[in-house]
Amino acid sequence: MQKLFLISFVFFLFSCQSEVCECADQWLEMTQALKKAESKGEPVDKLLKKYEAPLKKCENLDANKTAAEKEQMLEELRSCDSYKKIGKN
Repeated sequence: MQKLFLISFVFFLFSCQSEVCECADQWLEMTQALKKAESKGEPVDKLLKKYEAPLKKCENLDANKTAAEKEQMLEELRSCDSYKKIGKN
């Protein structure tokens, strides 16, 4: 029973991701998809539409936050795996 609990807890920790990192994931995914489409000469309108809602949510993530809370969000963003990959490809 303890092993099952431990496995479940570990899975929960790795599946939990902050909204900040989810936004970084969305941004990275979108930029990679856009680069791929542009390199193939494909239109990007559908891709932009696909990511419109998630990115709109991310734009307003820091609304009504104090300066300290915004700084904390930036620190969290810098620790996200996706953020570290943005601009490197």
